[in-house]
Amino acid sequence: MSNFNKQDFEKLKRELEKIEIPKEKIQAARQQAYAKHLHSRKRQIKTWKQVSIVMLLLIAFVTTVRVSPAFAQTIAKIPGFAPLVEMITQDKGVKDILDNQYYEELNIVEIKNDLILTILGTIADESGMIIFYQLEAPYDISELETKKFRLTQNDKDIEAATTYSWAAKDSTKIIEEKLEVVATNKIDYSNPNFQLELTFDDANNTSFTVPFTLKKEIVPTKTYEINQQLEIDNQIIHIKSLKISPLRAEVQITADDQNTMQILQINKLKVLDENGEEWGKITNGFSGFGGFRENDNSIFIQSNYFREPQSLTLVIDEVEALPKGEDYIEIDFLKQEILKIPPLKDFELSLRDFDMFDVSYKSPQNDHKQLLSTVIDANGNKFYSDGHSFRYRENSTTATYSFDLKGAVNPVRVYFNSYPNFLEGSAEINIPLDDKSDSSQ
Repeated sequence: MSNFNKQDFEKLKRELEKIEIPKEKIQAARQQAYAKHLHSRKRQIKTWKQVSIVMLLLIAFVTTVRVSPAFAQTIAKIPGFAPLVEMITQDKGVKDILDNQYYEELNIVEIKNDLILTILGTIADESGMIIFYQLEAPYDISELETKKFRLTQNDKDIEAATTYSWAAKDSTKIIEEKLEVVATNKIDYSNPNFQLELTFDDANNTSFTVPFTLKKEIVPTKTYEINQQLEIDNQIIHIKSLKISPLRAEVQITADDQNTMQILQINKLKVLDENGEEWGKITNGFSGFGGFRENDNSIFIQSNYFREPQSLTLVIDEVEALPKGEDYIEIDFLKQEILKIPPLKDFELSLRDFDMFDVSYKSPQNDHKQLLSTVIDANGNKFYSDGHSFRYRENSTTATYSFDLKGAVNPVRVYFNSYPNFLEGSAEINIPLDDKSDSSQ
């Protein structure tokens, strides 16, 4: 347990007050912004002071944030800190990134239509990129939404999955958030020049185009070839490899075709070192690519890239699965008929429309997993859920699912993506650290 006390807190506050702002750097950045935007206002001075404070305090406070939730809440209130504080408290790999000064400061300011966009910095590796930014306006932007986010290199889109939204907050004139890019293929940094396009849904649909160049060396991915299998409750799971980048570690994993159960999700997957320290699944962000119904399936866990463990053990527990043949629902939406529903305890389904239904099932509180996703129609064509919502009450969740079924031929099968039915037991394997290569495969 942490021994962080009130005296420590007051000491850190005094240290914060002693920090000097690098005035020459601020002035240079200010002049660049004014040269591009003649109508920018004095609030830019405030923005750049905030940016400088963020970088000066980043390394100094990263450990304190990890050990003291109260201090994390305080630091998160400093403009620019909020997204990083959230990541540090939930992902120990991010703490290692900051401890090893792998975060790259950018501090690029663009002003348009009374919106001030500051690209604070980035964490980049071969698996993707996280871009931290601040948006400021002279009016309330708490409900302002991002319409478009695009990251390009050599005038081509980076092949990646992206996120670019924030949760609704109380009235505010400043938003601090992050843009997350998870590459489907290794990003090539031989050309370090990128361009970010960001569009907001304000009255002018303001769009920013921000070129930036990365100067820090991009470290190579560490790849461990495993090619082992483990068994849980008579079901075989194949572990292909472990790829570790600074932002995330990727476990490539598939289920055996001869299994009698359809594996859906692995709720607990972690790596342990020789001291028992663990790196678990990423809980706030992308959790992986693919799925157990596909040939390729990757699960993301926290990264220990900057550590040098003597041994690593992969542990798998709480594996969700349903008997094959009972892992889908069959519906004729045109006739409004439920043709098949698996015999699951406490599971109920009711049709609401020609592309919508409700399901209710027993579940832990706040366990809002998407139970159903992929739809296969009578001709074998794939369709997907285009929306879902949850309501929890008295140990039971009721979820509403809607589907984009334009062109689908009924009847259709709606396949389970998750369900709280678990294999009995757990399993672990040792990762052969000698079989490491320093490049993505």
